[in-house]
Amino acid sequence: MTTEHIETDYLILGAGAMSMGYADVILAEDPTAQIVMVDRHANPGGHWNDAYPYVRLHQPAVYYGLQSTSLGRGGEDLSAGADILAYFRTAMDRFVRTGRVRFLPMSDHVGDGRIVSTVDCDRVTTVTARRRVVDGTYSGVQVPSMCPPRYEVDPDVTLVPPNELARLQRPWEQYVVIGAGKTGIDAILFLLDNGVAPHRIRWVMPNDAWLLDRGAMRPDIVLDTVVSMLRSIADGRVVQDAFHQLEREGIIFRFDESRTPTKWRCATVDRSELAQLRLVEDVVRLGRVQRVTSAGIELVEGEVACPADTLYVDCSANGLAKNEPVPVYAPGRVTLQPIFMCQQTFSSALIAHLDLMDLDDDRRNRVCRPVPHPEQAIDLARALVVTSQNMLDCNRHMPLWLRRSRLFLGNHAAPHRYLAACARLALTQRRANASWQAMERAAAAAPAPRVPVGV
Repeated sequence: MTTEHIETDYLILGAGAMSMGYADVILAEDPTAQIVMVDRHANPGGHWNDAYPYVRLHQPAVYYGLQSTSLGRGGEDLSAGADILAYFRTAMDRFVRTGRVRFLPMSDHVGDGRIVSTVDCDRVTTVTARRRVVDGTYSGVQVPSMCPPRYEVDPDVTLVPPNELARLQRPWEQYVVIGAGKTGIDAILFLLDNGVAPHRIRWVMPNDAWLLDRGAMRPDIVLDTVVSMLRSIADGRVVQDAFHQLEREGIIFRFDESRTPTKWRCATVDRSELAQLRLVEDVVRLGRVQRVTSAGIELVEGEVACPADTLYVDCSANGLAKNEPVPVYAPGRVTLQPIFMCQQTFSSALIAHLDLMDLDDDRRNRVCRPVPHPEQAIDLARALVVTSQNMLDCNRHMPLWLRRSRLFLGNHAAPHRYLAACARLALTQRRANASWQAMERAAAAAPAPRVPVGV
């Protein structure tokens, strides 16, 4: 057995987007810091290594990636997965060239600083971190190619992850897309963009979700969008009041205007993509899939027959789960989590900057409270209120850094609009916090909605 021991300042578990964002700020702002990064993949980029080849960002590239380096063409560019992987590979090469970063790919951290190669069990590295062990794996991002479906599949059924759509060698009589999140949306749009007739597509949609209009995320107006979203919480009695208000303002929309969605996961599309999605009229809403057989699909609330020549596409993985929040900072440890709603890379950059400030961990944890990735509609209220409070607190502790951060939504607003938006957030925050608490109580007291069988 070959064992090597390394002493460093930071041991970062994972080399995904959040881990890379944290390391980027530490290297830029502390010229003496040394880092060891470990990841199971051969290359940095985390889940982007496993994503389907036609994946793109859903939000503008200007808000994604590393603090130090713009991504793609910047602005509203929706960078492709291959470009993002190359971006992180280039960044890691730059990190290593500083002589202050050691990258251990194809390796697994088994605990207590012990790292074992995934390709040679006799190759072991032990690491002592003088400052922090940084857990960049807590979010547990998953894509369908990384995990089996959570339902039974008979052996004579052809079921594939969305990765395989780009490698199809023949047409199928019917394509059944299982899952209505970002991945399912991308699969539907890929099929339509590549000439599959809408009537050949069946969409299994266990739950409808509210969708964010990408137009509302334009760099010049996005901070106004955040203010409007917080105001919708402050003005509402129940969370659906907020969604309907935002729908009237053109900030969000829904796939089927006759249904009230129960989910909110920050999935972002533009108006033209929504029009394409609505071309698919064969939508199955009978709850979650239990089993796929040669005859069709068995769901919680019924069965649906499918032709023998059907390709099933599994898009059911819970890419960003709603994890139980834990303190970001603890003695000798940082657990990377979003602290702004659905803004993972900016969150990790801010966490790194705050780690270098002269504050104790209790104060740091009061400045940046975790914002778990939302799932249910009610989660919008908490996510917005905590995001807004984090922004106001950070503005008090690091106003210049926040304003200058490439990844911060407010970075792209003109100075007068930025100051006005911050003032409106501060004025709205107390009302929004009270409304959030009332919405949580109302949601807890309300009976769970049930979709009638056959609808």
